[in-house]
Amino acid sequence: MELDLFQGRFDAKECVAMVRELVALQIKFHERKIATVLSEEDIKFREKCIKDLQAQLQQFTQQLQQKESPSHVKASLHVSI
Repeated sequence: MELDLFQGRFDAKECVAMVRELVALQIKFHERKIATVLSEEDIKFREKCIKDLQAQLQQFTQQLQQKESPSHVKASLHVSI
């Protein structure tokens, strides 16, 4: 099953904004789980996920801001059932 979120050509500023929003949602998801989880192992796992997402976003943003031309972007969600 696949859900297409967005597709098209976007300048760097638009692309970074969209990706930041998606990453922010994922970080909020992990933060909510941390607030309700009792297992220290799960908390550490989710904290690592958050740090990894933040690092990937920073690297993505830096690389994209170096581009002068618009980028083709396709974001979709794939679910295996």
